[in-house]
Amino acid sequence: MNERDHRLDDYFMLYRTTIMKNVYVFVRDYHAAEDICQDAFARLSGNLDHVPPEKVKAWLLVVSERLAKDYLRKGGKYRRVMEVEFSEEFVTDLVPDPLDLLIEREERAEKKRVIGCLKFEKPHWYNAMMMRYMEQMNDIEISEELGIKASLASKWRERAKKWVLGKYAGDEKERDS
Repeated sequence: MNERDHRLDDYFMLYRTTIMKNVYVFVRDYHAAEDICQDAFARLSGNLDHVPPEKVKAWLLVVSERLAKDYLRKGGKYRRVMEVEFSEEFVTDLVPDPLDLLIEREERAEKKRVIGCLKFEKPHWYNAMMMRYMEQMNDIEISEELGIKASLASKWRERAKKWVLGKYAGDEKERDS
């Protein structure tokens, strides 16, 4: 086995559960999710030299989601690309607990509300933060885009982080009292 195969095996062991869960959310069929997951890793095998190691998980999530949506568009027709064994323990992991779903939904709504507040109250901070974390831009690129100094872009991002953390802490105190 060469280094490339070892990397693929390592990624498979690290991310298979995450990718299976991601696909299962869409297709709600264990066997179809298994096939789509296998296909995602097969595609990674062909693109392993082009995907930076730090972005493999994100790449797999995006590809598996697209494959799942494609599967649904085709009416559930799918062909197996390669055989990879999954244990049945994933089936129980994939069935979500209703309480967990409720908690996730509430947390997602809270995050959305806090980020919305940041966007409304501090739009410059919000833009700097979104450019960094959503568009993967560095401070120099952000400064060029916004027409400011790079040091100011960095400060805006730091202040946005502190503001968001402070908002969460303040909201938790309100709920607890």
